[in-house]
Amino acid sequence: MELKELFKKIIDGGAEAAGFGVSTIDRRISEALVSGIKDYDALVRAISIDLAGRLRDRLVIPELIEALKDPLHLIRQKAAQALGVIGDRRALPALIASMDDSSEEVRVTVAGVLGHIKDRMAVPALIAALSDRSAHTRMKAAISLGCIGDDRAIAALAGALRDDNDLVRKYVCEALGNMGRKAVSALLIAIKDDKLREPATASLMKIK
Repeated sequence: MELKELFKKIIDGGAEAAGFGVSTIDRRISEALVSGIKDYDALVRAISIDLAGRLRDRLVIPELIEALKDPLHLIRQKAAQALGVIGDRRALPALIASMDDSSEEVRVTVAGVLGHIKDRMAVPALIAALSDRSAHTRMKAAISLGCIGDDRAIAALAGALRDDNDLVRKYVCEALGNMGRKAVSALLIAIKDDKLREPATASLMKIK
């Protein structure tokens, strides 16, 4: 099946309309997606990556990992999103490496994806991202650390309560609320800050 024909059928009516079931990806779809992800045309690459994520096609994970090095930050961002949807641990080392991407948009996306996958392997990189120059990246890193809930992050999150961005500090409080009793002392300090009193109180109420 030609790539453009496949795209049109899936976009118009989903994989089933193209003659394939979503649960068992036909090899012809995977082959078409591999071709599309490597295409010279950025739009074709973007659509192929989106479809790979929507279809959760694990057969194209190597190509999606390679797409994390694409010259265009939008393609790298879409590759990270697709890998996050698929959620295969094979992509973790490449995603973690992408936390050093030059693009803020990519770093933000990857930080969120790592929280979605919830693998403790990502904790050191997310802790490092609490010092990222981008406030949005720092915020996403805090959220993801809260999703993972690894108490190795408590000290770094406690330090991030001094972040110069109020929204980052709010999400740091919320993350600490997922860390259990070991985070109580940090939250008791945060509660003394007028701007953090509400989120710190809410986090303390979550701890059993």
